[in-house]
Amino acid sequence: MTIPEGATEVILSYVRKKAAEWTAEEMAQRVEAAVAVLETAARAVPDDLLEVRQEGQEWSPLECIRHVAEVNHGTATRVRGVVSEGVVPEEIPAVPQTREDVLSTHAGVIAGTLSAVREGNADPDAEIQWLHPFLGDLNWKEWLLTLRVHSLDHANQLEALQHPA
Repeated sequence: MTIPEGATEVILSYVRKKAAEWTAEEMAQRVEAAVAVLETAARAVPDDLLEVRQEGQEWSPLECIRHVAEVNHGTATRVRGVVSEGVVPEEIPAVPQTREDVLSTHAGVIAGTLSAVREGNADPDAEIQWLHPFLGDLNWKEWLLTLRVHSLDHANQLEALQHPA
């Protein structure tokens, strides 16, 4: 997926500002809400359109669902490792093939991460950073908020993929 011009700066500004303003609980609540929007959009795709790539579209709805889950699994697993153990883990859960399996696995990964965020923090000052592919080095709080942005962005995309132009 191509990032629109100027979006990188807007996203980076947002995640940095909100990571500094919001408590861990406030961030967790907002991520939960965004993931709920994503899950609703993913389940709303009719079965007969799930694997159809509409003309001019980069992905089918199922490809979009699998993409967002794959990226979110990596992000959530790394955030959980940092807040739980103070390390950035390398091993990321695999993404299943079917919509329901993807959504079930995704929900479990996100819930585990948000539970870890709420329970404690091995990196209270958010000093551990790792490289985001287009936002640069981010700490766990900023990475957590990218889950929100990514989920909402692809929820909107899933709605658009159901209605060809």
